[in-house]
Formats: sequence, structure tokens, C-alpha cells
Amino acid sequence: MTYRLCKRFTVESGHMLSKHPGRCRFPHGHTRTIEVVVACQALDSMDMVLDFKALKLALRDTIRAYDHALVMNSQDPFLPSVQAMHPDAVVIYESEDPTTEVMARRIFEEATSILASGWRGAEDGISYQIDAGRVWLERIRVWETPTSWAEVGV
Repeated sequence: MTYRLCKRFTVESGHMLSKHPGRCRFPHGHTRTIEVVVACQALDSMDMVLDFKALKLALRDTIRAYDHALVMNSQDPFLPSVQAMHPDAVVIYESEDPTTEVMARRIFEEATSILASGWRGAEDGISYQIDAGRVWLERIRVWETPTSWAEVGV
């Protein structure tokens, strides 16, 4: 039997698709919903796949990087000027346009690494942990609009 849970995150992010022939090559933004689905074969001692809070905290830096940031291709000719104005608000994708598909893949890779190696943290005096390899990432779905998403999964 496989158990699954999904945690949703919402970020405000912009991107520029320099390879796109239409208006998407200009800076524009989205309210993105990021769905993280993890799975396991057996529930833990608290009868959970894992604590939602543990997943939220474990992925906090990965998700936070996109919030109120502009995601750009390293080859975009406007990158140097954008970085000069807002150096802490740019996420760079090496030689790739930051499409929703590429963003989903990048988040999938980072989340997979975190879950595989395990994680420990605390908030408000409560300790949380994700044991290495006990759960696996099944998919990342990134919603670009309320009607459009891209997904990466196993």
C-alpha cells in the first residue's frame, strides 16, 4: 500500500522567456501554486506519512527563493542590468528559459535531494525531522495560472 500527501505553497514570481517569440519574452509575473506530493509504504509512529510542518520547513529555502523573485535565463541579455538593480531578487537558470516545466524540474531535483538525505529542524520549540529515504518525492506540480500547470514526477 502506498500512502501519499500533498503540501501546497504559493509564491509570487516573475520570469522572462527570452526564447519565446511572443509577449512571454517580456517580464511578467504569476501567482504560482507549487504542489509537492510525497509518498511512503508505511505510516510513521504518529500514523502520518510525515508532518506537514516538517515538509514545509524542509523546503522553506527552496520555495522562498522564488517568492517575489524574477527568474531568468543566464543567457538573457537583460540579466546584467536586472542583477545590478535587484541582486537579491533574481533566480538564474543556466542556459535555460525559466518555463514552468523547468521550474518544476528544478524544485523536484532539490526536494528529492532533501528527502533522500533527511532533514532535521525546529520551530517554536518543536523539533521536526524527515528520516533519510523513508519517504520519496512522487511529483512536483507548478501552477502558472489557475488553469495551467506543469508537472515532473517519477
